[in-house]
Amino acid sequence: MDIGQVSAQSQATSQNSQSLTGNSKLGQEQFLQLLVTQMQNQDPLNPMDGKQMASQLAQFNSVEQLIGVNNGLEQLSQSQQLMRTELTNSMASSLTGKNIRALSDKVQLESGKDANVSYDLNNAASEVEIVIRDASGNEVRRETIEGASKGENNWSWDGKSNDGIDVPDGEYRVEINATNGDENVKARTFIEGTANKVRFTGEGVKISIDGVEVPIGDIETVAESEE
Repeated sequence: MDIGQVSAQSQATSQNSQSLTGNSKLGQEQFLQLLVTQMQNQDPLNPMDGKQMASQLAQFNSVEQLIGVNNGLEQLSQSQQLMRTELTNSMASSLTGKNIRALSDKVQLESGKDANVSYDLNNAASEVEIVIRDASGNEVRRETIEGASKGENNWSWDGKSNDGIDVPDGEYRVEINATNGDENVKARTFIEGTANKVRFTGEGVKISIDGVEVPIGDIETVAESEE
């Protein structure tokens, strides 16, 4: 065998190995190339041990099977995600006209109507402070309620500011600060009304409930609307 040829092949093998080390991945074709090069450059007086070669092939076969399993799991995950998306979209389309309760800190104010503020308390509270803010985060109204029971509570906002002036129609944000003596009481705000629109966005499906848009994942209950 030509010594120069063996040297060139060995150098190429070394370069391939360095490239593989940098990528930290060994593909099927690359593995076979290394194995063939190793066999071509073996010492005729001390050939590769058959058991060693069989062990390398077995290891490669195991890796190849694992790659196949991984690809199969990835395809299964993609299929399941597609099924969930189709199921969500199908369910969302059937929600219009239904009475929906969903988590939301938004409230829609319409001219001539009071806005209902609904909230849940995990314990009874001796004092509940309700703060209404506009789209810019400015405080519009602050109301303090003495005594509130555990569970669902409601407060009706007449649409007036702290100065008693009617505020413009639109969407406002609600904050609930509840306490029982020196202890804070956890509160959740929610909205309940008729779903009148479904919107499909890049961030997921949004349901409009009496003008307030909420993610479909925030819906807690669905019921037939009362006629």
